[in-house]
Amino acid sequence: MSNVNPHLILPPGTKVVTRVETRALDGGTVHPAQSVGVIVGAPVDATHAYSVRFVDGTQAMLSRAELSILKEHQREGMASDPVAERGLFEHVILRVIVGSRAYGLDNEQSDTDVRGIYLPPAELQWSLYGVPEQLENDERQECFWELQKFLVLALKANPNVLECLYTPQIEHATPLARELLAMRDAFLSKLAYQTFNGYVLSQFKKLEQDLRTTGAIKWKHAMHLVRLLLSGIGLLRTGELPVRVTDHRERLLAIKAGGESWDSVNAWRLALHKEFEQAFAEAKLPERPDYERVNAFLVRARQAALGPAMHMTQPEIAGIPESKAVHLRKVCADQPYPLLFATISGAHLYGFPSPDSDFDLRGVHVLPASELLGLKEPRETIEISRMDETMELDLVTHDARKFFTLMLRKNGYVLEQLHSPLIVQTSPEHAELKEIARGCVTRHHVHHYLGFADTQWKLFQKENPPRVKPLLYVLRVLLTGIHLMQTGAIEANLLKLNEKFRLPYVNELVARKVEGKEKSKLSAADLAIYEPEFTRLRAELERAAKESTLPESASAGDALSDLLVRIRRRNG
Repeated sequence: MSNVNPHLILPPGTKVVTRVETRALDGGTVHPAQSVGVIVGAPVDATHAYSVRFVDGTQAMLSRAELSILKEHQREGMASDPVAERGLFEHVILRVIVGSRAYGLDNEQSDTDVRGIYLPPAELQWSLYGVPEQLENDERQECFWELQKFLVLALKANPNVLECLYTPQIEHATPLARELLAMRDAFLSKLAYQTFNGYVLSQFKKLEQDLRTTGAIKWKHAMHLVRLLLSGIGLLRTGELPVRVTDHRERLLAIKAGGESWDSVNAWRLALHKEFEQAFAEAKLPERPDYERVNAFLVRARQAALGPAMHMTQPEIAGIPESKAVHLRKVCADQPYPLLFATISGAHLYGFPSPDSDFDLRGVHVLPASELLGLKEPRETIEISRMDETMELDLVTHDARKFFTLMLRKNGYVLEQLHSPLIVQTSPEHAELKEIARGCVTRHHVHHYLGFADTQWKLFQKENPPRVKPLLYVLRVLLTGIHLMQTGAIEANLLKLNEKFRLPYVNELVARKVEGKEKSKLSAADLAIYEPEFTRLRAELERAAKESTLPESASAGDALSDLLVRIRRRNG
């Protein structure tokens, strides 16, 4: 494994140590070898120099071969460092192709540039030696960032890192990496304008300086700068980073070959800067990336890196006695097909279970190919009801294809089941599916919640005397619907919803239901109180839908289809 991979572009902010004596740009200051500095300007390819600022404020231009990363330099003194012997390449979770082959600018002589992510085992992450921020193999032109380093760079809108998330050429991705790819929109924000545009501006100034002083232009560098502008404009306009630039292939390759004049290239570049500014003004991307979402992913990944031997016990299910949780897990383990997930729905999820409430288990199973391809009708839905001395249980699971289809049909039930925090069984695909589900939520989900509320209200009105339970179901579904229309987020727990809506009667109703039996009654006079509240909340739900910024249609169809294919292949 080579110590220096010339194909890896070190980002600005990287602390480095010089390998050679260096003369600063001021012409007078000389820094000896082993001087510490920080990269303040990075090239877009490996053939150009880095701008490095030293502690005295002077700067110098240095090639990659003249630099060492400070952390790696410090680690070189630890002769017994076992990292290289641990096979860290075996822990690569994402391997993709970037560069000219991904851009659509390749020819027969083009290299194949491989980049990706590795997730080191926890014992190495915690060890005295630590782990390198990237693994490099010069012979195979490969570089893999350590996961946390990759995420930090992606949050800063580093173009080289974002390309790894959007390149169409994926050679290898574990379930954890697939989860990351499914949430790649979390890294996109208007910060990309400063990162992409600012870098191109500074680099074109250097190209112009080269032209004045040497009369020569580094045309490949100029081509990549124009390509960066095209990608940045596409990102702001579409919310996706366009990696392939085949629409501009001929002109970009002409620039690379020196086939266009400098004035022509510069004019195109200036026009693209104007387009970039307009795209920035009109962009619907958030001001900042979703740090919380990315941090939660990193925590899950670190937990996964603990390895099976370090997982002590299954986590508790909030509010469920462990004796019952054990029983629920056993029911899931006894199912005939593997489960992507199983969660608790119903009154336990809604926050008002009575002592005699049954347990509603919901989930997704995966049918094997042998049952899907044969003549026998596949078991798309499995329903089990059982009662013993400890609990009454109702389990319903759908095959992945049916469940994914329901997700696209504006079915609020399945989204609530998917996002239930009362998790009995889970998998990496469960986490990925929750990320994908963001693209399933539309303003038309309001029809599900209006329809359910109307049905439950009719049931409530028919009872004499009326019961607390159907009234709570009405209130819960109305508040869940309003919250969804306003935020795009699923929240099914009535007590948590009421922290936002602050309805004065909710907590008392829940207390009556939780402390009593399933058939806890209301007085007839209560109808006079709750009927106008139903009308008011129903109207608020309709108004929230009209004012909602949620999309008109789901955008997650392709991602769900891709996940389904991977699940089928894995399960044979």
